[in-house]
Amino acid sequence: MNKAEFVSLLAKRTNLSKSKCDLFLDEFKEAILEVCCKGEEISLRNFGKFSLQERKARKFLNPQTKRYYICAPKKMIAFKGFKNFVYNIK
Repeated sequence: MNKAEFVSLLAKRTNLSKSKCDLFLDEFKEAILEVCCKGEEISLRNFGKFSLQERKARKFLNPQTKRYYICAPKKMIAFKGFKNFVYNIK
C-alpha cells in the first residue's frame, strides 16, 4: 500500500477529506522528526516508540567494481512496535 492508498483508507474511515488526511500524515512525520532530532523519544501507548539511532560507519563492497567503500555514520529515526501491536489473522 502506498501513501495515496493509505490516505484514501484514512479518509474513508474518518469521514475527513483526503487533503486533511494527507496534511495530518505530513505533520505527524514532521513532528516525529522534530522531537527525535532533539534527542527525545516518542512513546505512543499501544502503538510503538520512535527514537533517534546512530548508525556507525561501515565498509561495504560494490559488487560491480569489487571495490570497498566506507559508508559515513548517520542518524536515523527508528520505530519499534509494542508487543501488543499485533493483529491476529485468521
